[in-house]
Amino acid sequence: MKTRILTALASLLAFTAASRAAETFDEAMKRATGDYVERLKTAADELNTTRKRIADEKAPMLQDMRAVEDRIVALQSEIEQMETAEADSTERHRKRLAELDAIRKNTTYIGTLAHDGLTAYQESLAPGEGQLYSERIDALGQKLDDVSAGPSGQAAIDIAEFLLERTRRELGGYSASGSSLIEGNNKVFKGTFAFAGPETFFQPDGGSAGTVRPRAGSAYPVTYVLPAWKPEEASAYFGGKPGTIFADASGGKALRLKETTGSLLDHINKGGVVAYFIIGVGLVALLMIAQKIGDLARLSVDTPQTVHAFLANVAQGANAKAELAVKALKAPTRELFQVGLRYCGGSKDLLEEHLQSVLLRQRLHFERRLPLLAVIATAAPLMGLLGTVVGMVKTFALITVFGTGNAGKLASGISEVLVATELGLIVAIPTLIAHGFLAHRIQKNLSLLERYALEFVTAANTEKAGAKPIHA
Repeated sequence: MKTRILTALASLLAFTAASRAAETFDEAMKRATGDYVERLKTAADELNTTRKRIADEKAPMLQDMRAVEDRIVALQSEIEQMETAEADSTERHRKRLAELDAIRKNTTYIGTLAHDGLTAYQESLAPGEGQLYSERIDALGQKLDDVSAGPSGQAAIDIAEFLLERTRRELGGYSASGSSLIEGNNKVFKGTFAFAGPETFFQPDGGSAGTVRPRAGSAYPVTYVLPAWKPEEASAYFGGKPGTIFADASGGKALRLKETTGSLLDHINKGGVVAYFIIGVGLVALLMIAQKIGDLARLSVDTPQTVHAFLANVAQGANAKAELAVKALKAPTRELFQVGLRYCGGSKDLLEEHLQSVLLRQRLHFERRLPLLAVIATAAPLMGLLGTVVGMVKTFALITVFGTGNAGKLASGISEVLVATELGLIVAIPTLIAHGFLAHRIQKNLSLLERYALEFVTAANTEKAGAKPIHA
């Protein structure tokens, strides 16, 4: 600001000097100094006025600024408090979520335990107990599976109380009314069940008491009457009085084993249609084996000592003795040597041809049907394999419909698989052994006949040549 004043003063002096050249320098300096002082005073007044106005205007602004700063500090404090409260609230929310998740997991776990317990209980029901508790079990299961109500432990508590109640009731045994089938009768009889530990007994109204076992695929169990259980003892027991009971040490396995054993016809029926074809083939093989045993008996051949005695007569030319001795030989040997004696007077080749004709005829007769036995021995296991395939197809069809959880439905297909294979092996193994034995014995006897034929030709030629026969 001082620079501007000096500049203005210099301009004023120059202007004054130019306009008043007639004035002296001192007068001009005085006048300029007076003007400068006057102007400087005026400027100083204006400056003071301005400074005062600024000060007056600055004071409220400073007050407002201090108020704003105080407000900012207060707001920052509030913000810090709010952030702290928000952090605390977030932490509490996180803890609540963790607690809720833990509660949900515990509730789900308890529900799973209750469901498994209810399922295990339902599977462990004694025969006949399903009639007493099935509706309540279904209601508890529906309550436990009701997802609309959200996770709740009340259903699990109800199931636990129900299982505890049933356990307390079973400790001393109890009786209840119900219905059951009787073995050998498809009718349903009403009566009284008595539950004692693992055993269940049933006494129909006006009938004999017996032990009870479950029946697959039926809502009613089956009762096996116990003839040795006296009626008065059974009535006393069912009446809640001390009495004698009969317990099955096998837990019902003996009864089930008896049911599954059945007769031979029942066993064959399990094999299906293929089993009957295998049985038919087996009967044919049995008839042929019997026939071949008869053929083998008729193929009995004389011993070499007996034949050598006969051949000695042939070699010596004693045909009369030979014809007499040949009648004492067995049929196959006798037939061979009779033909030989008939043509021994001819040529050697002719004799050999006739003997060979007899041997071929005997071979064809005694070896007949042996190849068929071999075919049966080979085909029977294949038929068993066919039954296996048919049973497996049936089993997979049942699996498609009923799934793998129903073993009773799959039993028929599995039985067909095993029974058909079993019957095929039962037919094949004896047939194969019989074929080997018969083929070996028949071949042995036929080979012995061929040896005798060769020795007969040799003896006949020896007689013609006049040589002395030699027998080892």
